[in-house]
Amino acid sequence: MHDIVVAADETAANDLVQAAIASFPIPPQSGSGSLGPFGASWSASANVAVGAVDLRAPNIIRLANSTLNYSLGLTLSFDLNTILPELCLPQVCIPIPFIGDVCTPRICIDWPTISIPLSHSGPVNFTADFALNPHLKGSDWLVDVIVVGVPFLQLGPAAVAILAAIGTAVSLALLAVPFIGLLLAGAVAVITAAIGIAALTGLLGAILTPFISGLTFTVYGPEPRVFEVLPASGPDGPVTITLDTVTAAVDSTDEDELVISVDISG
Repeated sequence: MHDIVVAADETAANDLVQAAIASFPIPPQSGSGSLGPFGASWSASANVAVGAVDLRAPNIIRLANSTLNYSLGLTLSFDLNTILPELCLPQVCIPIPFIGDVCTPRICIDWPTISIPLSHSGPVNFTADFALNPHLKGSDWLVDVIVVGVPFLQLGPAAVAILAAIGTAVSLALLAVPFIGLLLAGAVAVITAAIGIAALTGLLGAILTPFISGLTFTVYGPEPRVFEVLPASGPDGPVTITLDTVTAAVDSTDEDELVISVDISG
């Protein structure tokens, strides 16, 4: 029999998890990778909005229908020579007696390498399971929840929106390139096709999944392992107790409840 038992139903657990996540700042991330045949560098920040808390025995808290709200800065760089046809001025030759043909030099346009910055914000839906982890940290007891496995993020709609934004950004960037007008529509089509939904979904997964898969937050504590229950000014001097063990579990006997149990000694 435990000395102290505290139970919270799913409604109370939802409030507890909401407050815990709201007080937990998710650090921003940055990195680089490839997007189809092109290079990409990115920076991203995110926060989590919990949809519903589903308690599952013996120790799982499922965050169902939740949302990862993200803000993404993306810079693409690519060499236009890899996607645009060679464009050269025609060579003209004039025959000159006693000399032969005199020709103008063959002049071709060397397409530049361009960088295209893009910013995009939006939501991604997910469901993830978190395991309860009671532990002693220094002199304090904590109950953390830690994500189990890698959650599935619904990236398809986000990828479609970002690919459309890339097409618009590419059009604006190419307008500044000389002689590109006649090739503009074709260049945008080639670039967006080379990137593709699959490549963009893969990059988004690599950027956004770590925000969830590495998520750990505290739902109980910090609670001092040793603390006074009566002050030193009392008639018998200070009285202290020690929290020997703290356990956490999901109990489904009558209804799903998050149960925290404490054993103490004095």
